Amino acid sequence: MIVGIGCDIVEMKRIRKQNNEFYKRVLTKKEQEMYLSMSESRKVEFLAGRFAAKEAIFKACNEAQAISNIEVLNDESGKPYCNVDGYTIHISISHEKEYAIAYAICEK
Repeated sequence: MIVGIGCDIVEMKRIRKQNNEFYKRVLTKKEQEMYLSMSESRKVEFLAGRFAAKEAIFKACNEAQAISNIEVLNDESGKPYCNVDGYTIHISISHEKEYAIAYAICEK
């Protein structure tokens, strides 16, 4: 049963203005490893997308979750997925020029 739908959009300019430690507050250890292996331009896109995804998941689940505890990884085909205890999450992340957007559907 669907318990919520969430959407979030992030302007990449906002991510660029953050200090170099911002990614540590948003990303899990596995996500940080992915992030640190990327080029500078890809880092901004990745971080904006993950931040939008986590905000969308937070909204969809209607339950207090720390953003840094929500982990969004990619399967072998590159599709993003998320594991939140007790929920099945369907997620989509898109990037276009200066924006990243994410949608999440939360099922219980």
